[in-house]
Amino acid sequence: MLSLTRIPNHSNSKSSSSHPPSPPSHHVYAPPPARASSSSSSSSSSASSSWTSYIPGWGASTDPSSTPSPPTASSRSSSTPASFRNPWASWHKPSKPEIWASFAWGADDDPSIALATSHLSSATSPPSPPSGSDNSSARILPSFDLTTPNSPGAQASRLLTVQKPDFSLPSGSKPASGGRFKAKATWLGHAGVFLQFPGSGTNGKGRAFNCVFDPIFSSRASPTAYAGPLRSYPPPCEVGDLPGDIDAVFLSHNHYDHFDEASLGGIWNRSNEKGRKRATRFFVPLGNGKILRGMGIDADSVVEMDWWDGVELTMPAGKKVAGGQGDDDDDGLKIRVWCVPAQHNSSRLGMAKDEALWSGWVVEKLDPKSESDSDKATRVFFAGDTGYQFHGDPAWPPRRDEEKETPEKEEKYPACPAFREIRERIGRPDLLLLPISVGATFAYLKSFVPLPDSLSPFPRHSAGVMGGNHMPPWDAVRVLREMTGGKEKGGGGGGGGRKTVAMGIHWGTFVTDPAEVLKTLGQLEYACQRQGVRFARNLQGGEGKPEESVFVAVNHGESVCI
Repeated sequence: MLSLTRIPNHSNSKSSSSHPPSPPSHHVYAPPPARASSSSSSSSSSASSSWTSYIPGWGASTDPSSTPSPPTASSRSSSTPASFRNPWASWHKPSKPEIWASFAWGADDDPSIALATSHLSSATSPPSPPSGSDNSSARILPSFDLTTPNSPGAQASRLLTVQKPDFSLPSGSKPASGGRFKAKATWLGHAGVFLQFPGSGTNGKGRAFNCVFDPIFSSRASPTAYAGPLRSYPPPCEVGDLPGDIDAVFLSHNHYDHFDEASLGGIWNRSNEKGRKRATRFFVPLGNGKILRGMGIDADSVVEMDWWDGVELTMPAGKKVAGGQGDDDDDGLKIRVWCVPAQHNSSRLGMAKDEALWSGWVVEKLDPKSESDSDKATRVFFAGDTGYQFHGDPAWPPRRDEEKETPEKEEKYPACPAFREIRERIGRPDLLLLPISVGATFAYLKSFVPLPDSLSPFPRHSAGVMGGNHMPPWDAVRVLREMTGGKEKGGGGGGGGRKTVAMGIHWGTFVTDPAEVLKTLGQLEYACQRQGVRFARNLQGGEGKPEESVFVAVNHGESVCI
């Protein structure tokens, strides 16, 4: 196991010696007894919030009188918060009238669907499923009509496929981002990503660092195997197929599609197999560690962190590289991890709503011996599950129309400032792993009545009404631009004219309507067109301008190298 050192968090130390430090603005402490809610209402809220996590924020109370006060030094009864909150004006839960206004019935005429299907001529037939796994067509839900050539199901199955991952690290080749190879990210489906940093020895042959974000290999995102959102696409591999030792698992929050106990238990059991050299550490936001410990994961392997907390993971330099890879000296390994803010919420059976924190993660590989400032740190940002801005206009986002492109309108609520602050505090990322879809909403309810949109009693809702809690494609492109421009702390992280790469996650895995796949692809491509970012389905060396930002939507099991 890599040695771990905590980095002091000075973000909330603005106090004099005569006054206690102010608690962080996202912490909520127990209210005075007079304001405490009844046990019955608290129990009801906990139960309902766990099952409405598929439709985030819709089941939550917006009555200010039932909400605990924001933290103050005098109201804090202990050092442990009772719950957590989003501290920004950008956090807005849609009201019932706003939700109703967002509904639409009938056939979906979003022109982004046509934009996505315009690429069918260059799409290939779905490849054979990975060896050892179930047939991919058999795993796709019955609502995916694969027999009719022009059906949404057949189109989605050609534009989004499952491929066997290639976890080998490049040797001597330049990635699409230019320069030498620095990191490889493989999409495991939904928000799951396997990240590999090469070793720091000569030609990168030292000890590699392997980590995984929000893994879910299960067929359902649910506390039970009998109900809840069902995968439309199988996982591209299983836990046992992941290469080498897994040094770290990073979890963003405790919703079931991001905190899957079966997958996490499999990784933990794998790390304890005979012959494994390094045990796995699990990094979680505050309040989530008890879930892992309850699963039997050792307490010293669980690291709980607050927003802006940081740790360094190090391994001493070795004399030579093990495994017969050559005689190059091993310069050791130094990884820096930051727990960073996200705009979301948390809920899980057995836990109160927002009892545990939610977050994103920044993982940096440090290379102090590099002669180039831009190479001293390779920085990867994992957004987890997060919103950016609430959009109350049902017509949002701007639509692609052959006659006229609709402009953006002034918004009532501001954008979340966390992403700009992450860049300013930590630095510009080289690779951003950004959610681009809600993932599982009314489509799950609609799956019980498999009728076409023109006949279905279940409506669609606009992407903007959930924009404060889940980031749609248009806002994901805005976040890419925001995190790659302006002032930043320190050097590195995409400087020197090198392009920054964003990879879409949290889409196309738990969908019951294939039109969701088409719409997400089309909306992301159009958002890139309008905002000056190159859109791609994969990255190949030599494409685009060296300094150009690119947003890529890969297939399940495909990788991005930077």
